Amino acid sequence: MPVQPRPATPAAIAAALLIPIAAGVGLAAAITALVRAVAAIPSDFAPFKPSSYIGLIVVGVVAGAVGWLVVRRRAANSPGVMRLLVPAVVALSFIPDVLIGVTKSEAGTTWAGVGGLMAMHLAVAVCAVAAFSRFLPLTGQPQHRTARLVTGNR
Repeated sequence: MPVQPRPATPAAIAAALLIPIAAGVGLAAAITALVRAVAAIPSDFAPFKPSSYIGLIVVGVVAGAVGWLVVRRRAANSPGVMRLLVPAVVALSFIPDVLIGVTKSEAGTTWAGVGGLMAMHLAVAVCAVAAFSRFLPLTGQPQHRTARLVTGNR
């Protein structure tokens, strides 16, 4: 049986949640600004409003962390499981975006806006996986080590 990673501390869990949430919100804002700069996105396109995407980023990161912790604890080959699970979950997260594009269920829907939403999902997933890997390492990943100050004296 593989050696289990050390238990997740409250500080590690907090960092693994707060860092990707903050980075994801910042990247989402940058993506919406960029898409608005290069495409005609009506101002009434609600998914591009912070009040729409901030809560969804929080929910997505928390759900991702729960899934990560379950796989981390229970899977014999947790890195292998995550190599399959993460892309599958990100691909599934695109379904509501495509449905918005097809049905035009949101006022001001354009395919550029839908592409921006998909880019936001991908950006948040990258931030979350990076933070989870750092603060909640999987079996077989190097455990977090305290950084050491490098000096000229040996």
